Amino acid sequence: QIIMEDLPLPGVLGRICPHGCEDACRRCDVDNPVAIRSLKRLAADKFDPRQIEIKTLPKREEKVAIIGSGPAGLSAAYHLARKGVLSTIYEALPKAGGMLRVGIPEHRLPRDILDNEIEVITNLGVEIKTNTALGSDLTIDDLFTQGYKSVYIAIGAHKGFDLGVPGEKAKGVRQGVDFLREVNLTGKSEVGKKVAIIGGGNVAIDVARCAVRLGAEKVNIIYRRTRAEMPAWEEEIHAAETEGTEITYLAAPQEILTSDGKVVGLRCIRMELGEPDSSGRRRPVPVVGSEYDIEIDQLIPAIGQKPDLTALENITGVDFSKWGTVETDSVTYVTGRPGVFAGGDVQTGPWVAIGAIAAGREAAESIIRYLDGKDMAEGREAIVNENPVYRPIPKGEPKKSRIEMPELAAEKRSGNFKEVELGYNEEDGTAEAGRCLNCGYCCECNQCVDACLAGAVDHSQTVVEKQIEIGSVILCAGTDTFDPSTLDEFYHYNTNPDVLTSLEFERILSASGPTMGHLVRMSDHKEPKKIAWLQCVGSRDNNQCGNGYCSSVCCMYAVKEAVVAKEHAGGDLDCAIFYMDMRTNGKEFERFYNNAKDKHGVRFINSRVHSIESVPETGDLSIRYVTGTGETKTETFDQIVLSVGLEISKETLELAKRLGIETTEGNFCKTSSLEPVNSSKEGVYVCGSFQGPKDIPQSVIDAGAAAAIAGKDLCSARNTLTRDKEVTPEINVAGDTPRIGVFVCNCGINISSVVNVPEVVKYAGQLPGVVFSSGTLFTCSQDSQENIRKAISEQGLNRVVVAACTPRTHEVLFQQTIQEAGLNPYLFEFANIRDQNAWVHQKDPESATQKAKDLVRMA
Repeated sequence: QIIMEDLPLPGVLGRICPHGCEDACRRCDVDNPVAIRSLKRLAADKFDPRQIEIKTLPKREEKVAIIGSGPAGLSAAYHLARKGVLSTIYEALPKAGGMLRVGIPEHRLPRDILDNEIEVITNLGVEIKTNTALGSDLTIDDLFTQGYKSVYIAIGAHKGFDLGVPGEKAKGVRQGVDFLREVNLTGKSEVGKKVAIIGGGNVAIDVARCAVRLGAEKVNIIYRRTRAEMPAWEEEIHAAETEGTEITYLAAPQEILTSDGKVVGLRCIRMELGEPDSSGRRRPVPVVGSEYDIEIDQLIPAIGQKPDLTALENITGVDFSKWGTVETDSVTYVTGRPGVFAGGDVQTGPWVAIGAIAAGREAAESIIRYLDGKDMAEGREAIVNENPVYRPIPKGEPKKSRIEMPELAAEKRSGNFKEVELGYNEEDGTAEAGRCLNCGYCCECNQCVDACLAGAVDHSQTVVEKQIEIGSVILCAGTDTFDPSTLDEFYHYNTNPDVLTSLEFERILSASGPTMGHLVRMSDHKEPKKIAWLQCVGSRDNNQCGNGYCSSVCCMYAVKEAVVAKEHAGGDLDCAIFYMDMRTNGKEFERFYNNAKDKHGVRFINSRVHSIESVPETGDLSIRYVTGTGETKTETFDQIVLSVGLEISKETLELAKRLGIETTEGNFCKTSSLEPVNSSKEGVYVCGSFQGPKDIPQSVIDAGAAAAIAGKDLCSARNTLTRDKEVTPEINVAGDTPRIGVFVCNCGINISSVVNVPEVVKYAGQLPGVVFSSGTLFTCSQDSQENIRKAISEQGLNRVVVAACTPRTHEVLFQQTIQEAGLNPYLFEFANIRDQNAWVHQKDPESATQKAKDLVRMA
């Protein structure tokens, strides 16, 4: 579905795209690029495209005519339909698909793949009329007369270039594009016993491979340069040779030899490479006196194609370039005639299908703007990112072989057009995708937009600068965690998936994390039996990272994670914490530490870790360490958690410099012991870990202090901007029949990961007195509260039940919400389905769902 946002033919391009994107893949800096095309094919092959939901805008009245059903025409029709504009495609050939149908053999592109993806487009309401050619069957003027508001010309490039040598009109000489057209439409074509093909592109290769399949005894491709300059794909060249095609390099045709008007031979001349020409390839130069003859009975030139412009010659406003293509605006694809657009090979000359598909999409955008009377070029300048920002390639990234594409055995290809490349299975695809370095930041897939039920993500937002009047500033910029990849030689964080940071392990423990709270190793997704925590990673270490300070929080969060991990594992997990000294300063911290050790069985090992090594046979991790008594020991673990310290981010440090605030040697905000929240600049205060490493309770205390002193600065302005709150008059519902509204909260996934919320909503709606029931992502959010007020007004609710987290924190909030809608705040009941249900019945979703129903019913 993501792919089809922009690409209507994913299965087609997953097979025939030249995959230029792979040349830019940064995996090339390590070994070989990720097989992007093959992975997209796997994604496409996993689903029937006709079953994918394609979102479209409401249907519009305007109609558009498209001439040609190749990739450019199909793409334009698809994107127009998605925007509500339906089109009719006129195709001269008996079947739709253009060059995808008649230029690419079935052993590369199976017809059912093409047919299914064309059906996706026709299912959107697009009509395709075959055997209808521009010029002989209709004209541009006819189309406008019939009511079409715009015309898109996408007739492709179906005319082959002549060789320009004597004998070219003899029987047995046939253009490569004509040969392929017949083969692809009928499955057969007359071939000789000895076939020579002139050219070095993919068309020449396709012709050769078809000739072999149709029974030619000898097939020889003659190319005027060397293999290094051959424009055909290397994998296609290799496949042709595997199937028996011979390739003669540095040779060119001089004359076609004939007898009784039929081809009997070909006179060639040897070539050598001279200086580079306009294509960047070295120019072939004939070697004088090197002519030679070969015996053939069929010659198929495949040296290039061009558009057949015959039907366009008399169209007013449609002009041609010196290269024999239709001239258009390079951004909008509009021709010199208003309402007429052109794109694909007819505009560029022979090019790749992905280029034609892109042209169709851009032309569709232009046509929509033309119909709406808008500027067709505005905001469509090419985006040039001269300095792209990538994640760095991890130091020591191991080389991983690219997964080879499975192929039909060579001996099974003769006499048929079965697909040769068989595609990855899911296991191979996963392994190949695993080679990706994830070097980008955002790929604009917009899945976050779809996943965010609150609708909070907006990719169209841009940076906005605002100037506001303030009386004081409180800096609570926080900290980053130390990046252990800088010490990978020691910790192997980059190279071993079972070495995690404490924050990553925290996500694994979370019900909303990548493993939904299930404790697993990342390498094999098996439950770990032994986990080690290494303390002071990125703290108290002037030698390796330069952070000599203690980060304060690492000791306690390691203890907490170890205890929670043992609870998740049911007590069978061996947890060991390697430490220099445990710093458990804080209320009840020491008791928690002792309970972890004595009650939960967490092992605390006073030591200095010497090294970490992988165990090749098992994939486990071996820790070598020195005890407090000086004894050297080695112990093996399934997983290692690095208790990373805190450090100030570059962005926070830059902010401090812009504000003129002094910082400490560790880059924290400089304060004094008697004024712990005052920065060096008057009116600017600080709280939280930017002032220094500290835990949450201490950060809250700092925040209160900073707010108090900032309030002192603002006291002169107090009450100058306040206004009296308008109170909605209370509705008298005495004696009214109860009309109850029930709002069931997902609480993110805190509730919904255990309780079947939709089932509870449905159940609540069937209870006596309930006239409205709804599920919410976060009932406490502003939009949900507004929806509650709206439901009270529109549904006439006189009682409200919220099934959510806990009344301790939110009961007053919901009472205020219904009071603002005119209800007495005590006509509200709270059903605690999180603290008293989802959190205590995580392993029994069925019972938790039933209990949630009971709690709602009682409320």
